[in-house]
Amino acid sequence: MGFQRIHQTTQLVSDIYGKHLTRDFFLWCMSAIYLVAFASLFVQIPGLYGDNGVLPAKLVVETDATSLKDLFTSQPTLLRVTSAVGLDVQTGMDVLCLAGIILSFVAMISSVQRNCIVFGLLWVLYLSLYQVGQTFLSFQWDILLLETGFLTLILAPLNKFGFASRPVNHQHDAIGLWLVKWLTFRLMYASGVVKLTSGCPTWWGLTGRYSTL
Repeated sequence: MGFQRIHQTTQLVSDIYGKHLTRDFFLWCMSAIYLVAFASLFVQIPGLYGDNGVLPAKLVVETDATSLKDLFTSQPTLLRVTSAVGLDVQTGMDVLCLAGIILSFVAMISSVQRNCIVFGLLWVLYLSLYQVGQTFLSFQWDILLLETGFLTLILAPLNKFGFASRPVNHQHDAIGLWLVKWLTFRLMYASGVVKLTSGCPTWWGLTGRYSTL
């Protein structure tokens, strides 16, 4: 009876800490990905979205939002309210990127800050930039980051009062991790289907991997 209780306790601790470590590693990776995404976009804003850029962002930002409902329905981007604080569109994009860089860096170095509030802010910031990114932010990886970032909100814990808490096996952790696995499967499966449906003889001949070497 004693050994059985020890085994059950050990198994419970293993499950709790195992899922906790998996979740925390995934959240750390998302923090790093957000950091790279915001930093790489920040240095490209003047040339891509500036007033004299390739695709000036000010040309696609709709009129200033008059209400929260208007902000989140027609074109959900924080850039629509930049005029309220005296910022133009390019400066607004710079501010959003800098905020994303700071938040993602803090989340990387502090496990306490890897919570759903921080990741919610990161998701909103990137969505705001995506809405005006046009061609340069319409690639598969941009949409993938938004979708994965939304799943991160399910996995990320809500640390009340900003204090670190002991690893807890939340009921929704298993669901969140399963959704991440499902997203990975859909990504790989869809990538394969797109290549085959293109009719390219390189992929049908199973020689596509050689052409990339």
